[in-house]
Amino acid sequence: MAQVEKRGGLLRKSSASKKPLKEKVVLMYDEIFMTEDPSKCSPRFWEELFLMKVNLEYLEGKLESLDGEELMKIKDNINCLFQHCIQALGEEHPIRVVNALQTLCALIRGVHQKNKSTSGFDIINMLMGFDKAELCMKNLMESLDSLLCAEGSESLKSLCLKLLLCLVTVTDNISQNTILEYVMINSIFEAILQILSHPPSRREHGYDAVVLLALLVNYRKYESVNPYIVKLSIVDDEATLNGMGLVIAQALSEYNRQYKDKEEEHQSGFFSALTNMVGSMFIADAHEKISVQTNEAILLALYEAVHLNRNFITVLAQSHPEMGLVTTPVSPAPTTPVTPLGTTPPSSDDEHRLHSGKLCLIILTCIAEDQYANAFLHDDNMNFRVNLHRMPMRHRKKAADKNLPCRPLVCAVLDLMVEFIVTHMMKEFPMDLYIRCIQVVHKLLCYQKKCRVRLHYTWRELWSVLRLSTNAGQWKEAASKVTHALVNIRAIINHFNPKIESYAAVNHISQLSEEQVLEVVRANYDTLTLKLQDGLDQYERYSEQHKEAAFFKELVRSISTNVRRNLAFHTLSQEVLLKEFSTIS
Repeated sequence: MAQVEKRGGLLRKSSASKKPLKEKVVLMYDEIFMTEDPSKCSPRFWEELFLMKVNLEYLEGKLESLDGEELMKIKDNINCLFQHCIQALGEEHPIRVVNALQTLCALIRGVHQKNKSTSGFDIINMLMGFDKAELCMKNLMESLDSLLCAEGSESLKSLCLKLLLCLVTVTDNISQNTILEYVMINSIFEAILQILSHPPSRREHGYDAVVLLALLVNYRKYESVNPYIVKLSIVDDEATLNGMGLVIAQALSEYNRQYKDKEEEHQSGFFSALTNMVGSMFIADAHEKISVQTNEAILLALYEAVHLNRNFITVLAQSHPEMGLVTTPVSPAPTTPVTPLGTTPPSSDDEHRLHSGKLCLIILTCIAEDQYANAFLHDDNMNFRVNLHRMPMRHRKKAADKNLPCRPLVCAVLDLMVEFIVTHMMKEFPMDLYIRCIQVVHKLLCYQKKCRVRLHYTWRELWSVLRLSTNAGQWKEAASKVTHALVNIRAIINHFNPKIESYAAVNHISQLSEEQVLEVVRANYDTLTLKLQDGLDQYERYSEQHKEAAFFKELVRSISTNVRRNLAFHTLSQEVLLKEFSTIS
């Protein structure tokens, strides 16, 4: 008997010279692409269609092959297919539901390819028709909500999330995607929270859920009231916030694992993961630049959580295994896709790396302004060992510090800022990022002054611009200006150093203790003269809408494009899904 090959929807007998035979589902697709209603001659047409295994490649290719005029001629059939897909989502048989979800994905992506240069209104009309759009989308969102919240198949939930991601990213600029108006009206926010708070669902779908939420939050966030922003800002359920934190921390840790060898300690805390990410964002050697993918989508999700929800700050404390406050063993860490949605390809130019670094620093800025976060960062009773990535440079070797000190987390943040400042002297100097680093340090110092916190920290690295001011070089003038601005620090050093040295000489002490130094300071404090400077402990608070709106619009556009591209090569195949539903009752 002749072997049968399957190629692009065609069935071809390998030993025969006859014309290739088409799959039945392909023949049915061809009928849809005619101008006549396919159910006129076959009353059970739609019922049979959703029992057939979807041929995504053929369906999308067929849509892409038609020009705009040809597509408009079959608009009624496309509308009818879209409506019957929504009806099939309510079927009892899971195979019908799977096929309907797959078909919707193909329809949305296929129609998008024909509407790249036009508005979302054309997409709405082509998919469902203006007159029926409101009811169609209401039914669709209700069905997806039910499937996501039900205790049914995890594969179905995965496909629902992928359909929603297809829907959200159908245009590069999501704020121009008018389909999302219906997603705003018919909210799935609670379904997303349920996924994040439920360990088995979070493990399977947490990553997609977090990326989806981050995108929905950014729909017309500056022009209108976005219900997802409002709802995210008031979430206070501990299980939900911790669930979101676990997903984000896992994704950031995955970035670190990809970048570095397994030699360093695995730490799942936000600060260790985020600080490593910032430290390794800019690489000096060209061969290292292509080693990792920057996960802008997960960084955006972390930013929105930190920026919008003050309760999320508590998750920073609860994501450190050293504290014993991670979720119980029945809540294993969620898995991150092999090619995560919303990641920028490693071969991209430095612009994406600058954007990712900027976003990391904005996140740290929000944290440095938060009173609760500062209290946690500076708490002497909560000490951690944070292994920061330190780039190998000409003037130092890359040393793995096996004896990391255990210190308050604010020291790790300061270490990171100093590390960035002294190691990223690039030809195209990233002045904006340097300013943000200094602002983070300034805000932390303001908190320390306000709350009278004395931090045991080695400041020498941060204030080392001094050597540049005494050497002949291109930076001498700029360094001199900075050094002059540090007049009080220099005055303190110049005043107390001789007093300390004299005390040591008179008392024949080679090395003074901390108490002895304080004794000298107290005895000579009244003769210290400092220049009065007002307003040093004041700063302008971070504002997204007024200063960063353009940055976030471009960032979200990039993430939307990457999500759509990664979905196209993602697991939309039916093989895994149909194994779950191999029998029809």
